[in-house]
Amino acid sequence: MRKKTNKSVINIDSVELPILTHGGKYDCHTDPLKIIKRELDSMLSHHNKIYVFRLDIRVSEYTHDNEVITRFLRTFNAWIKRKYKLKRVGYAWCREIETAKKQHYHLVFIVDGNVINTTYGKIFEKIQAITKAQGLKPYMPENAYLIKRKDLVNGDYEEYNKAFLRASYLTKDRGKDLKGVKVNSYQTSRVKPKKPKPKNDDYNGLLVA
Repeated sequence: MRKKTNKSVINIDSVELPILTHGGKYDCHTDPLKIIKRELDSMLSHHNKIYVFRLDIRVSEYTHDNEVITRFLRTFNAWIKRKYKLKRVGYAWCREIETAKKQHYHLVFIVDGNVINTTYGKIFEKIQAITKAQGLKPYMPENAYLIKRKDLVNGDYEEYNKAFLRASYLTKDRGKDLKGVKVNSYQTSRVKPKKPKPKNDDYNGLLVA
């Protein structure tokens, strides 16, 4: 059974992080929360700035698998890596079905903040083009976050906490029960942390060992 919490904070790697439970109204799965933090920290081990943005995708009809989101990610990740010469792209997604008869997806992307610091313009235009060709409907929330490693070193977690809080929405329990047989509700990238750790970047265990 998956572990859940309805508390407003969770302690991961001895760091207290805010999560979106709406005052205990909703539960969040703890394992995906840990994995999202791992991806943020792994990206921070490679880049002194990371840019975190959200995306929602709706499908035209229900499917028993997640091939629609796999196909989108394959196309979009290949394009953004090629366009911006990125070596890696971090991401997480969840599949949900609530009152509608077809699933929708919530996604979080994590990219090099030295190269990308906005999604308006070329990136969202490309997302619109890809989803239109694949019969999907995108929605990009306005809030995005630029996390700087130097801020974390100086004890400033404000932007990191905001990004984590926003990403924690993907882990909420509601909408995860109605699904096809043997279909994942969550999936993330698996960015390997950089080793050895950069000197003077010990900020309370945020970098993954």
